[in-house]
Amino acid sequence: MRKLINLILFVSITIGITTSCENNKEHNFNITLNIINGDSNIVFLSKREGGEIINYDSVQLIDGNGIITGYIDMPEFYYLRIKDTRIYFPVFVEADDIVVNADINNPKNPLVSGSLAHGSFQAFNDSVSSFDQQTTLLNSQYGKARNQNDTARMMEIEEEYNSIENKKNEYLIEYAMLNNDNVVSAFLVLNNSYKFELDDLDKVVNNFDSSIDSSTYVKKLNQYVSTLKKSAVGQPFIDFTLKDPAGTPVALSSFTNGTYVLVDFWASWCSPCRAENPNVVLAYNNFHDKGFDVFGVSFDKYHGKWVEAIATDSLTWTHVSDLKYWNSAAGKLYGIQSIPQNILIDPNGIIIEKNLRGKALQDKLAELLN
Repeated sequence: MRKLINLILFVSITIGITTSCENNKEHNFNITLNIINGDSNIVFLSKREGGEIINYDSVQLIDGNGIITGYIDMPEFYYLRIKDTRIYFPVFVEADDIVVNADINNPKNPLVSGSLAHGSFQAFNDSVSSFDQQTTLLNSQYGKARNQNDTARMMEIEEEYNSIENKKNEYLIEYAMLNNDNVVSAFLVLNNSYKFELDDLDKVVNNFDSSIDSSTYVKKLNQYVSTLKKSAVGQPFIDFTLKDPAGTPVALSSFTNGTYVLVDFWASWCSPCRAENPNVVLAYNNFHDKGFDVFGVSFDKYHGKWVEAIATDSLTWTHVSDLKYWNSAAGKLYGIQSIPQNILIDPNGIIIEKNLRGKALQDKLAELLN
């Protein structure tokens, strides 16, 4: 006879799942797992936070079956991860009886029932599948063009790719505006927030129905929009102090008196950052003597790799980091969710441009300093 393991969730999950003993609340969700070929594997209920996977609960399957039980206020996105494997099943957890039918040997197609939020999430993914199919095809074509050193075709593909991505982003904004009482909308916009301009994000956030105000995704979006407004073009720069490679604290403000400063957010592990570094080196070499400086802020985790990349790429300006990866204190102050990014500060301490790359950086500095 197959047995089901009932496991009460005795951990506190930020804003979402909470302990019944601390809050005097009984469980309001059950996740029933029916995992073909699951045998006696351990399954974690996990969430990605700050770039890391955090496990909040687990259950050991018996003949592929198990139950995870707990309390949740608003729907939230989790992963059901099979221990010691790379296999996981996404699921929107909410207050209901949720059933997950899946096959470890075919993990891409789990069947989740009992969660309206998950149904909305899956429906959205289905609706944008045509965009994803097009970009997947373009990625394949780009690889072939690169192997053939066909730079003209590569540029054409990049333009096509960006056009499709822009259409997908517009579709997401429209979806969020129309489904403003659905937590899934907030989750999707938050996960893609680095793709949008402040105006679009502000429009979406102001349009959310008050019924989802307590959602962690709505709260994080509100916080993100507030951060972007504080660090927008036209605002005074936000000062911070981090340590240089030698361990000496260095303040951004020590570089902003009477000179133009490019605050460059990057990391040794970031391929696009490393590809852009020669352009920043060129700008520094051409304009440093005319009143331009660079203040490098790394999202690295490992001191050695950070220092090695500085030397390899000949980045001769000042560098700082707290080696906290995506949890960089400076990155949080400026709402940095993707790299490379940069901010240009004028001699009066005002942010005048953002994300100047390639020729655009050279042209702007020539305009300001020649």
